[in-house]
Amino acid sequence: MISRILVPTDGSELAEKAGAYAISLARDNKASIVFLSVVDELAPAYAFETETGVNPNFPQLTEQLNRAAHAFVTRLETQAAQAGVASVALVTEGHPWEEILAEAERQDCDLIVLGSHGRRGLAAALLGSVTTNVIHKTRIPVTIVPE
Repeated sequence: MISRILVPTDGSELAEKAGAYAISLARDNKASIVFLSVVDELAPAYAFETETGVNPNFPQLTEQLNRAAHAFVTRLETQAAQAGVASVALVTEGHPWEEILAEAERQDCDLIVLGSHGRRGLAAALLGSVTTNVIHKTRIPVTIVPE
């Protein structure tokens, strides 16, 4: 039986699709949802160093990423409420797949629902895959919502 679902989101259309699927699943199973957005701790690093040293906009970039992450989870939380599904919205910072797994354990989730672009081969190797790491490093069942 499904009682608590973790839904990671990056605000993409695919993450929104996974969120809608999870809301429907939660409503049908009388389950609750944890919406999670992870601010990738490496994202600001790309803009951190400049030719002259530390980028003076680093604090603003981090703040913008956090504001966006809060907007992503709040949007899904609102959709869940409209569907009569209990939910909580969380934002963390770190490596996305590691934070997803840690939060799923902390929140005692029994299902993770996430979207996947289905990248393979070189594209997956170059871009990395949060979904692949989650699937291979968890004991919690994972439902993948494809493009």
